Amino acid sequence: MMNLIKADFKKIFYLPAYRNFLMTTVILSIVFGAIFLFTINITQGKALTDLTFIEMIDISFLGIDVTTIMLIIFTAMFISKDLSPGAVHTNLAITPDRRKYFLSKIIFMAVLFIIISTAVTALLVIISQLIASAIGLSGLSAAGSGFVQLIIGSIIMVLFYTLLSAAGTFYIQSAAGGITFALGIMFLPALIKMFPAGVSDPLLVIFPENALNYFIGAGNGSFVLSAAVLLVWIIIPSVIALWKFNKIDY
Repeated sequence: MMNLIKADFKKIFYLPAYRNFLMTTVILSIVFGAIFLFTINITQGKALTDLTFIEMIDISFLGIDVTTIMLIIFTAMFISKDLSPGAVHTNLAITPDRRKYFLSKIIFMAVLFIIISTAVTALLVIISQLIASAIGLSGLSAAGSGFVQLIIGSIIMVLFYTLLSAAGTFYIQSAAGGITFALGIMFLPALIKMFPAGVSDPLLVIFPENALNYFIGAGNGSFVLSAAVLLVWIIIPSVIALWKFNKIDY
């Protein structure tokens, strides 16, 4: 399995399309994070000097949403190309054990996206620190305990939705299917919230949004319940996707 994971990392380093996509993801995340921060006077009617450092971090970390969406797309594209006619026959000839092949992709994606999301969060923190210093605000020393939780929660969010994209792509066998599945889970709670509270509240409990908000530090709940919700959302689609992948006659 390690050889499969190493092979996927070599694809990232040696194929320009993959490498450029990931570099663009990092750049766009930073650019949009800075844009969200510098346009706060338009979007929320506040000046930068009115914000605390942790509020600046919260706003700049909207760039993580860009990272998440871009990596959802990358995941679906990467896996669907390996499942395309011709490529899938070669891949399965090299690795006939489909369970091993499936798990190697999931582990590769998880490791890669933890690295990328950690890099993006670090860069956003550095940019926020530089801006805070430039306008005379206290920086990291005044961040508080919620700062670390925000970083960890942001990384978990990226990892969660990209793994959903991977499961969706394996099940539907197309990039569009994987992207639609992950984005559907991401945006469906916004639609559910349009219904009366008596209908929406019970439904929102089973969706991952509240659990992710807990890990980011923006929601209520418990660690056990939030972790359980996220694990169920990852495990069940992955098991179904693996079952479907094993059944397909290529």
